[in-house]
Amino acid sequence: MPYDQTGSILIHLVDGTRQPLVSTAKWSARIHDGRSPSEWTMHDVDGIGPAELVKGLRFFDNFFDNYTVIARAKSCNDAGWTPIHISPVKPVSIDLMLLPKKGEPDFTGANWDSISRFRPRFAEIVSMGGKDDPGTRYNKLTQQSPLVAACLLNLLAAIDQITLASRKSPFDYYWEPIWNDPQFKMAQDRFYAYVDAKLVNDVVESAGMGAFSEEKNPGTWHPGATLSYKQTQFDVTNVQFTFHQGNTKTIQRPDGPVDCVVIEPDIDYYKDLLAHSLLEVLPNTFTKGLTDPRAVYLLRWMACKQAGLDFNPLFTITAP
Repeated sequence: MPYDQTGSILIHLVDGTRQPLVSTAKWSARIHDGRSPSEWTMHDVDGIGPAELVKGLRFFDNFFDNYTVIARAKSCNDAGWTPIHISPVKPVSIDLMLLPKKGEPDFTGANWDSISRFRPRFAEIVSMGGKDDPGTRYNKLTQQSPLVAACLLNLLAAIDQITLASRKSPFDYYWEPIWNDPQFKMAQDRFYAYVDAKLVNDVVESAGMGAFSEEKNPGTWHPGATLSYKQTQFDVTNVQFTFHQGNTKTIQRPDGPVDCVVIEPDIDYYKDLLAHSLLEVLPNTFTKGLTDPRAVYLLRWMACKQAGLDFNPLFTITAP
């Protein structure tokens, strides 16, 4: 067939506060089609402001139409997305987030008063466990361990988006975070909680419907774990629920006792070991050591935008 048809990509850019780039912000992008590196055509784009329509991209009418966009701006980390399937019918829209280099979590909009007002269920969960004042404990966490606090908020926001086979949210079950146990230490890539054991069966049933995939031999990566299931909804930043069924606790509630097990939620960057196409555009700080909640924040927001959803963990990422 003659390759006389073209498609367009409308690039939207936001900063670490999830707001559109200012109208004077200069940036550039590299765009290539889905062929191998030796064959693809590279398009260099110079843009200014929060949006740019890129026209004239070759349409193949096959998987070569899965384009990649990598954007960059001064003093920001690169951001990219793939696949972006173009069509000659109408432009396809892509949302990218440019985080400031060495950016740090900003909890101005995620202090205890804001959490209590705008995410009351989150505040209720964070209030569980521990003996000190929950607001004081939370604010101390944001001040002394900002990456840990960012991870906690990322996970709470991501878990809240899940609907289980029962049509319940995971947060319809009882959750009690573990605050001061060295065996289950809260970290920048996960936290631990006692959760109603009934959640286990709901997650297993959800896996049977394709919403989760089972991770075999979970004890290899999660010592002491007995079951682990990863969300399958997105190409990146899916929630993983790992259960430690050997660690149980019965919690007395006003409406009766709740039999609980330890749950270990975390978020992986990628769905599987082969899904590393975006890894090259993440800065080194996001690919060494523990999963970085700033990278999760960026990737989860972009993944949700592609799915027509919003991801708002209340904190933002701002320049130091």
